[in-house]
Amino acid sequence: MKKIVSLLIITILMISCTTAEIPLAGQVPITRNITYTQDIQPIIFNNCLTCHSSVNPRNGLILETFIQVKNSAQNGTLIARMNDAANPMPQSGLLTADKRALIDKWRTDGYLK
Repeated sequence: MKKIVSLLIITILMISCTTAEIPLAGQVPITRNITYTQDIQPIIFNNCLTCHSSVNPRNGLILETFIQVKNSAQNGTLIARMNDAANPMPQSGLLTADKRALIDKWRTDGYLK
């Protein structure tokens, strides 16, 4: 019986370990196409390059070019980390909701340059 209770507790704890995301509810919908050059590059430049430039890239992640950012957004954890309240990127805290909405819309629009 103790094994069953222990297994149940472990299962519940494992299920409850999800990534906490801050919802973007209440935002005015973005109706225009979002592009890297106009919308995303300034966000990356002002919030990410301190840690993710070619000078001394944290975790080997460089986010200096469109291709690097797009690749990390599509194949890496860039967008998930930008929305993760428990383990945010930048590490100083979540980006503002309007910036996160732009990044999410950029993904929806197909990562336009």
